[in-house]
Amino acid sequence: MKEFEAYMKKQLLEKFPSMVFFFVVMMIPNYGAKVFGTFFLILFSVASDVRQKRLDLLLYLPLTRKQIFWFEYAFLSLMLGITFFVGLPFAEKNVGVWLTLLKSLVFLWAYLSIVLSAVSVGFDPFGAAFLFLLFDIVMGSIGSAKLSASFNPYKFISPLRQESVLASAAFAAVLTYASYRLFTTRSGER
Repeated sequence: MKEFEAYMKKQLLEKFPSMVFFFVVMMIPNYGAKVFGTFFLILFSVASDVRQKRLDLLLYLPLTRKQIFWFEYAFLSLMLGITFFVGLPFAEKNVGVWLTLLKSLVFLWAYLSIVLSAVSVGFDPFGAAFLFLLFDIVMGSIGSAKLSASFNPYKFISPLRQESVLASAAFAAVLTYASYRLFTTRSGER
């Protein structure tokens, strides 16, 4: 637990000024606001450390790559949870508000996995995140989720659209596993 506390302290001290705006935006009890804030929190996360060749500083704490990987997921999930509960008194009083939290967590885990996978193989995290976002928007807007001539199965697993939260969560879990394998076996710093 001390390692996680050290990791959180390091992340908050280094990145809080750049994260504060998106943290405030995420307090709005709306899925779109949470997605917007989460997307940029991901970009200012450990992906920026790898991009700026500061991952070694985390390894000196001393943390293993596995710990850094899971601590980043836990840290950002905690940030998302905190903003959700702070904004909860201003949300509608129905079950849909809890679905917003679940969908936001699925989005976080899927996009963080994409960014960490891209960083692990040497791509720019910002470029990879925006390219996947563009891909997700385009593929999610083509066709329909209903069984017809224009059926698009991607709508079910899209981290942004999430026509099926269960299918999107399964897709995010697969992405997380692939990202874990890449991040713990490759350095990403080239």
